Amino acid sequence: MFKLIALTVFLAISGTQAFWTACPGVLAPTSITSDVCSGSSCNVQLGQQFSAEATITFTQAHARLDTRITVFVLGVGINIPQDPPLDNICNSLFRDGVLTGCPTTPGVATVWRINLTVTSNTPTVNNARVRFEGLENGVSQVCADVTATIA
Repeated sequence: MFKLIALTVFLAISGTQAFWTACPGVLAPTSITSDVCSGSSCNVQLGQQFSAEATITFTQAHARLDTRITVFVLGVGINIPQDPPLDNICNSLFRDGVLTGCPTTPGVATVWRINLTVTSNTPTVNNARVRFEGLENGVSQVCADVTATIA
């Protein structure tokens, strides 16, 4: 009986952030929250604003982190371009509610406030992988995959 209860509690806890996963071999956020995400997926509409907060504890200082958002449709990645100032995640890094930007501070929890308008150019997909990355010199430094339905 104890094993059944422990398994139930574990599944309930692990399911609270099941809509996102870490990218292999790259620093991942410690948590991601969004009003449009729960359970195993995020649900957004074309024309809607997608907002999320990803808590990241960087392991090194970064002077600039370019934003790359990719929607995967049938295994093919489609990049969703970001206009300034959202093309650089340094413009969206906060600590204790205060914009800190870059360089990032290693070992300190920082919040990336993700904002994305889901334009009509965004493909409509059901339970697709959407990758959010911060790149330094073209190399991914922080990354998370989110499962999303875009309609």
